[in-house]
Parts: sequence; structure tokens; C-alpha cells
Amino acid sequence: MRLLGLFIALLFQLIIVGKALSQAIINTETLLKEIDSTVFFSSNAEGDIKSGNINLLQFNSSILGGFKKKNHVVRGFVNYEFLSEEKRTISSDMSGQFRYNLFVGNHSFYTFFQLQNALSLQLNKRLVSGLGFRQALIKKDSSKNYFDIGYGVFYENEVYQETNNSLLDIENIRISLASFSQFKLGKKCRIMTVTYFQLNSQNMNDFRVFVEPRFYYDLKKFSFYLKGMYRYHNSPYIDIQNYDSDFLMGFEYKL
Repeated sequence: MRLLGLFIALLFQLIIVGKALSQAIINTETLLKEIDSTVFFSSNAEGDIKSGNINLLQFNSSILGGFKKKNHVVRGFVNYEFLSEEKRTISSDMSGQFRYNLFVGNHSFYTFFQLQNALSLQLNKRLVSGLGFRQALIKKDSSKNYFDIGYGVFYENEVYQETNNSLLDIENIRISLASFSQFKLGKKCRIMTVTYFQLNSQNMNDFRVFVEPRFYYDLKKFSFYLKGMYRYHNSPYIDIQNYDSDFLMGFEYKL
């Protein structure tokens, strides 16, 4: 029944899409506070089709899964984004992340591994692996309201398609500072915000910023949401825009 529900969710979740570009930072925060003592799955899908003066096809989907046993939390995330305009593929991006948290009271130590590509960023591969500590500063009402700070360090390997015949291979050690918050706005409404600041440890002029606020309206199995995203890299390694943004409306189905 869980697999059937997940399959149905992937087929029938449809949202209205604003502007969307690929991002190099993955947000798995939406899963962490949903996990209980059993196996958990969540999925969403996003789509847009236009024809006539503009021929556009866009489809995004993601599957998140995880479980919690005592003070151990394991999460996995897979995401796919496709965008085609006038029969030209602009984006066909796959990303995935595995993350483990060891909780000590309200705080936790974490480690993660991430692999992705982003055609729209000319990014053939991004491999990231790191660890850190997440400190709970505010926690009220059984974790429904919280504000956490994360401190971490990670290894980053990126391979860009610099030209048709040339690849650019980048390796960095980055220091990460992040904030995670969620606050209830009534019985069914809540706002969740995630921010990241990632600094190259060997180059202070190379940093990335990621901000993603989400406004949720929760039902029993469904959650409708309004999401914004802004990603900024002050010194891109190849000739691309130094920011991405998107604005989405949609819903999630939970098992």
C-alpha cells in the first residue's frame, strides 16, 4: 500500500510553476521534522506545459525517505528536473543525498554524501561529503516550532563543461553555516525557512548563499505550499549567471 500510494503521488501531484533554474545546494530539511519511529516517504511533482507561440515542457519530481530509531535518523533524497523550450533541452538534472544524524538531546551530529549534475549550470558532476553539528536554539510545542543553527565542513569536487572539448575540475574544502526554522501560524499553517552560507576555506572571496522559505497549509495527508528559492555564488568558475531563483506553488503527499 505504501508503494502504491507513492506511485499515485508521483503521477498526480501537479503544481503551477513560476521561474525555475537548477541549483547546486540540496535542501533536505523538509523531511527531518516529519520522521517518526517508522519508515517515512514523501514525494512531490511539479509540471508545466505550454504550446503555441512558446513550446515549453517542464517536469520536476522528488522522493524523500527516512526512518528514526532511538536517537539515530537516516534520510535519503532523489530529485530530477527537466526543462525543454522549443524542443531544446535546457535542463535534465539528477541529484541525490544520503544524510545521517545522531541526536544528543535536542542537538545532533551529522554526516552526509551528495552527488548531482546540473546541465543548466554546465555542471557535469558535483560530489560533496562532509560532517557537522546542529544546535537547537529554540524548540517549542513538540518540535513544531524550532530554530536551529548548523556548523559544518565538507569536501567538494565539481566538474564543469567549460567548452565543448574542455572540462574544468574544481576541488574545495568549504565551511558551512546554516539556519533551520519552522513556526506554526495557526492550526494548519506553518512557515519553514532554510539558509546556507558556504565559504571556500582557501579563498575568502569564493562563497555561496542559499535561501529557501516555504509556507505550508497542512491537511491530513496533503500539504499545499508556496516556495521561493534564491541561490547566489559570488564567483562562478565558468561564464554563467551568479544567481538562480525560483517561485513555486504546489502540494506534497505523505505516507
